[in-house]
Amino acid sequence: MLETLMVAACLGGAGFISGLTGFAFSLIASGILLTIKPPIEAAALVLICSILSNVIAIVRLKTAPPWPTALAMILPGLLGAPIGIVLLHELRPTAIKISIGIFLIAYAIFLACLRSDFHVKVKGLWVDGFVGFVGGILGGIAGLSGALPTAWSMLRDWEPRIQRAVYQSFTLVMQVWSLAILALYDPFPPELVDDLKVGIPVVLVSVLLGLALFSRINQKMFRSVVLALLAVLGLTTTVLALPGLGH
Repeated sequence: MLETLMVAACLGGAGFISGLTGFAFSLIASGILLTIKPPIEAAALVLICSILSNVIAIVRLKTAPPWPTALAMILPGLLGAPIGIVLLHELRPTAIKISIGIFLIAYAIFLACLRSDFHVKVKGLWVDGFVGFVGGILGGIAGLSGALPTAWSMLRDWEPRIQRAVYQSFTLVMQVWSLAILALYDPFPPELVDDLKVGIPVVLVSVLLGLALFSRINQKMFRSVVLALLAVLGLTTTVLALPGLGH
């Protein structure tokens, strides 16, 4: 019973944050689930529930991304993910995760110091493609496929719904891709069915609550929430990676 309550609370918190901001479900949920569930079971549960949260948000927001931009990010991202998995075995993943964490913290602080209406002038599908490719690599290395597209979207002259449509579409495709790879190499345990009986209703309700709050905040507040979450994401990634630095 205690384990079930922990799973529900973990997925509920991740679902609410994901509904509010459109990202960070996997990192929030994985931190706890990996301590109480076997790795394959936890990874499959997080991916399925995160996919569900993204689908709910995309359907409810009814906002299509600019498709040339979205596809320019998604297609290179699909190529980058396997490269990230290879690099995870060839390079020092701890140092990479710490570098990513420090970058996210610095990026959030940097944007917080700029005017809220600041936007980049360098644009183009080739830049979007580069962001998607690196995002795919980061997903393969550290499960952070959505971090860079989210950060990049905040620098574009898009309102929050368009931002979310872009990076949630990217994250959704990357997660379906990751789930397919996981299913190919590691059969899902039968216990996953019981996990999903608990997780799916909790994620459904919590994501809808997060979306309800999202509809009530303005663009400036949304920017502040996302920047704070990017900083927390970077700090968490760095702190969790530090113990492995000496190995």
